[in-house]
Amino acid sequence: MKKCISLILCLALCLTALPVGAGAAFTDISDEDTAVAAAALQGMGVVSGTSSTAFSPDETLTRAQACTMAVNAAGLGSQVSTYARRTLFTDVPASAWYNGYVNLAYSQRFVNGNGDGTFRPDDPVTYGEMATILLRMLGYTSAEIGSVWPLDYTGFCDDLGLSDGLGLGAYDQLTRGEAAVLLYRAMKAEVNGSDQPYYETISGISSTGEVILLDTDASYGGSDGLLMVYDTAAGETAYYTQKLTQSETLEGYLGTLLFDSSGRAAGFLPEDGGTLELTVDSATASTLTDRSGTSYRISSGAVVISGGETYPYSTSGYLQVNARAGSTVRLYYNDAGSIAYLWLSGGTGSSSETAVATAASAGSLARALGVSGSYSITKNGAAADSGDIAAYDVGYYDAASGTLRVSDYRVSGYLTAASPSVTAAETVTVAGCSLEVLESAWDTLGELSLGQRVTLLLTDDCKVAAAYPAAELSAEMVGVLAEDGRSVTLAGSGVALSAEDMDYDEEDRGGLVTVTASSATRLRCSAASSDAAGTLDLDAGTLGELELASALAVYEWAGGGYVCDLEGEQGAFSTGLEDITWTDSLSASAVSYYHVNSAGQVDVLLLEDVTGNCYEYGRVSVYSGSEGINLGSGTMEAYNQAAALTNSEGSTGKMLCTQSVTGGRYVGLALGRYSDSYERVMAVRTLTTLTGSGVDDFFQQDGSWYAEADGEEYPVSDQVQVYFEDSETWLSGEEGLAAALADNYDLTLYCDAAPSAGGQIRIIVAG
Repeated sequence: MKKCISLILCLALCLTALPVGAGAAFTDISDEDTAVAAAALQGMGVVSGTSSTAFSPDETLTRAQACTMAVNAAGLGSQVSTYARRTLFTDVPASAWYNGYVNLAYSQRFVNGNGDGTFRPDDPVTYGEMATILLRMLGYTSAEIGSVWPLDYTGFCDDLGLSDGLGLGAYDQLTRGEAAVLLYRAMKAEVNGSDQPYYETISGISSTGEVILLDTDASYGGSDGLLMVYDTAAGETAYYTQKLTQSETLEGYLGTLLFDSSGRAAGFLPEDGGTLELTVDSATASTLTDRSGTSYRISSGAVVISGGETYPYSTSGYLQVNARAGSTVRLYYNDAGSIAYLWLSGGTGSSSETAVATAASAGSLARALGVSGSYSITKNGAAADSGDIAAYDVGYYDAASGTLRVSDYRVSGYLTAASPSVTAAETVTVAGCSLEVLESAWDTLGELSLGQRVTLLLTDDCKVAAAYPAAELSAEMVGVLAEDGRSVTLAGSGVALSAEDMDYDEEDRGGLVTVTASSATRLRCSAASSDAAGTLDLDAGTLGELELASALAVYEWAGGGYVCDLEGEQGAFSTGLEDITWTDSLSASAVSYYHVNSAGQVDVLLLEDVTGNCYEYGRVSVYSGSEGINLGSGTMEAYNQAAALTNSEGSTGKMLCTQSVTGGRYVGLALGRYSDSYERVMAVRTLTTLTGSGVDDFFQQDGSWYAEADGEEYPVSDQVQVYFEDSETWLSGEEGLAAALADNYDLTLYCDAAPSAGGQIRIIVAG
């Protein structure tokens, strides 16, 4: 979760002379295309509002105003004063504010007069007249356009796509909003005879590659009013001074950043399309689900951008998305149609106000933050109420969503680094993890010192909101020990802890552990264990007499080895129990471990072999004797039985196997880590062969596949493994099932349990 930030110094940088410009969104524009166009042109100094927050998009644009827009768009504003000394038209007096703009536009052949020495500057501009201006800016002549004015000109503009969606006729009078859209699109159109967009030809303007605009009024390094972007090529966040403050309307858009000759940001032009905006409901390591229930597959290489920090989606990124449940996320697609970036709006900035709960009530946090009126509450990213808040929880107010966002994420360990100092830290390092510090944490952090054992209180997007001596407050930390044993990823927050010396048992790698910092360079990890608490009641949301937290991290394993979420993603957790649909309760024996949060609620569960998804399914091969694994040392040979599994992923290497299993069978194997060289089979799931099933017995319901067999309806696993005997090949999931059902195969089905026990069809053999 390391924050990637580089402060890029612009040429002739002068932080004491920051640009002026409101940067606020125009509140009187409801159409997104118009809002983006007006915001982008305002940031380039091409247009301005009728007030600091109004653009008046429905007002008619005059011919003089059209000239002004064209001159500014061409980057010729510095020449206006020179042309203001001339009188080219009898109705454009030297005293008129637009004199220089009209004269300069005429000299550039953007516009013509009326042939009688007049210009009619106050007349409304028509689409035909504006089309003429834009096409001449783009270098087109009547030879390419045609000789019939204005119809050939408006038709040419239409063909270029400049007027898409506006429904304009050649003689229609343009509004300010329509003119902004036309000019904005022309700025990005290619100049005649080249493959360059118009903005690249503007004198004194250079451009970057692809960036995502994150904040138009950021603070960094003691400077305010900076433009913060995520540079997709460099994979890091960068800060720039601005010639004009860009509009907050552009935040979250992907596009091109423009610079003036002094190296200041001089504009931002969003790309067209390629994005989707939605409200987050939940996320797993490979999938995001919105509030409508629609799921989106997220590639492992996708990057989550939140609060200026970047996170790989498949590890800590999806945890950030989960923590922002109820917030807006924007997805960015690459040319291949895959989601490459996810931008989370809102969250805490470096100057965000936070508060620490001294009493278990939302009111105390709200009053401390100055929040009044109605508001919703979340805790650790999930919907909550005031009864879920406990002492030492931290919160901040997200005004954009009207939400008091509360968290009890904590990290305890030795404070080993603070930059630039403990009393004014921007980042601190505890237990090998570097975390961003909010200014509101300085009061409590300033009372601590390097080398001291401390507890950090984190916001729901994992920024330090307060810090206390560990003697006053200590965190119970639970997480997944990495398969390589080098780090622990905490449940819920996704914070990754590490140390030079990691103390753990080999068999705990990949499993759920409790972790404590025994010294500044040492973390001690122990297998997570707890006493039984009673029945897990899914309907009541209780474990025995304990209430389940709304932000619940659920892991599953086979009683040993790797933990995974309820869908089988190794190292991940589910954010609830919705995947368990076949029963209303689970016995105490199904709960291997539970953790209780600050409010006395269960916030972490480790379930034992409930869904069957913690196994990998396929055909097993068994090796014994000298064909097994030699775990002897030196010259001694000590052969151990080994197993390998073959499925659509190919064949595994040999794994240490002390379980009873017969080679050639279709089974499920639960795995763990034995050493750096070998994995270990921790458990074997025996599969049952189903009879009396054919292609016609498969059907879909609510988007899932089922098969009728042995008088019952069995769900088909989303990751079902399908083996084709004639070609000796494997396929999985929808692809494999579709191929098996497409031809008249004889199908043999293998399930792991009865449907009433959560069983699914895991393997299909097509013969």
